[in-house]
Amino acid sequence: MNTVPASKGWNWVLTGFALFRKSPAMWAFLTLSYIMLMQILGMIPVFGWFAATVLIPAFSASFMITSRELDQGRKLRFDLLFSGFRSNLRALLGQGGLYLASGLAILGLSALVDGGLLLQLMVFGEKPPAAAFEDGSLAGAAMLAGALYLPVLAAFWFAPALSVWRDLPALQALFYSFFAVLSNWRAFFAYGLALMLLSAICSFALFVLALLVRGLLGDRSQDAFVLVMLPVMLTYVPTLFASFYASYRDIFPAPDAAPQAQTGTAADAR
Repeated sequence: MNTVPASKGWNWVLTGFALFRKSPAMWAFLTLSYIMLMQILGMIPVFGWFAATVLIPAFSASFMITSRELDQGRKLRFDLLFSGFRSNLRALLGQGGLYLASGLAILGLSALVDGGLLLQLMVFGEKPPAAAFEDGSLAGAAMLAGALYLPVLAAFWFAPALSVWRDLPALQALFYSFFAVLSNWRAFFAYGLALMLLSAICSFALFVLALLVRGLLGDRSQDAFVLVMLPVMLTYVPTLFASFYASYRDIFPAPDAAPQAQTGTAADAR
């Protein structure tokens, strides 16, 4: 496991975009397919949300494998969307169960602030009353949930890849992932700033495109807005997925690349 300089965090986003540019159409197709699958699962009351949450680590592994295929010069295929289900699935489903339990625990604690409105929204899809927005209770619950989610996110960041590529069981993968993120907090802080900048760029692009659509279509612009939003989303999300792989590649290099990676890290530090 490497400890990398803060500058690597910016590079992860750039690497993610570079990987997206290698096969933008297939990336968009895989991402859209994943989103549609999750939406279909989400249509099933309660169980759908549980199932979608449990499957997140397996799909995360799939996108890690997808990114590595591109990084190694191979072409993307549709079956890569399910490639994470073919290796150490027991560990990935175990991670999914723990991820679900963590999410429910966080939502349960957020109920101390808003009386369970955020939990009902996330699990049952029940829209909160207007008063929850006006008095700030829902916002307070969301902020608490976000703060509690950060260590959970650190534990699950590298865990799927560690289970698939290093054959680690669920708990051991979570342990190594958490401390890998913790020891590289400077790089992840820079990474967060880079993602905020990318989000701002995408938002600006969306705003400009929306103005153009409104000018061209007038009253019909509202119906066409989704067509404007789609290409922006299908650029941002694949870049985000590929950046996860870039962070793993730097912090957990392949055994044959480890000496070179460590030398590069030392050179960067100097």
